[in-house]
Amino acid sequence: MNWKSVWNIVILWFGVAVLVLAAAGEWSVVLFATTYGLGFGGICYVLRKRVRTLLIDLHFQNYAGVLIITVLVTVGEEIYCYVLGNRIAHPVLWVDLVMVTTLWSVWFGTWYFLLSKWYRFREEEALLTAGCTGILYEFVGTGTVLENPGGILLVAPLAVVVYAAIFVLPLQLLDFSGKEAGHSKYAVGVFLPFFLTIPVAVGLYVIFSILGI
Repeated sequence: MNWKSVWNIVILWFGVAVLVLAAAGEWSVVLFATTYGLGFGGICYVLRKRVRTLLIDLHFQNYAGVLIITVLVTVGEEIYCYVLGNRIAHPVLWVDLVMVTTLWSVWFGTWYFLLSKWYRFREEEALLTAGCTGILYEFVGTGTVLENPGGILLVAPLAVVVYAAIFVLPLQLLDFSGKEAGHSKYAVGVFLPFFLTIPVAVGLYVIFSILGI
């Protein structure tokens, strides 16, 4: 598969979605998606080899390193999203940070412990696969898919690009040692992290409910 062409289609679709959202006055969404998804994500991707060398020098190639990167990525992305006035997972910022950091630890951990050991992914494959999981987190996990499926079809590439941008840094900590390279890896890579976060999300909901949060 020509992954460069696939990514070109995603970016083109992203551009169309941004124009529609801009016309609708959704400027905070447009600003976040373009500056974080294309800006931050693009810079991290261009500098990925230097970043990987730095992380190796810092001995981050273990799950402790993954957790540190998870916290840094989560805090940065969620605060930036919040400051721009976009909706986050929970209206209280500190609760949102706890929730998202915990869930993304499962997401990144699934790649670190399972997917990288089972499958062989090229970088562009891994980024697109991880980005597609963002569609599940943003629209299926929140129930939005039932409210406006047509709208989700339009803005899906925003989730893909933003979540791929989030995944660029953790990706530098992965060494793909698996031998399986069949097409099933894409479905597993998209859905497995999402399904594994469901019981964790339910547990967090119960804990926060007990605490009255």
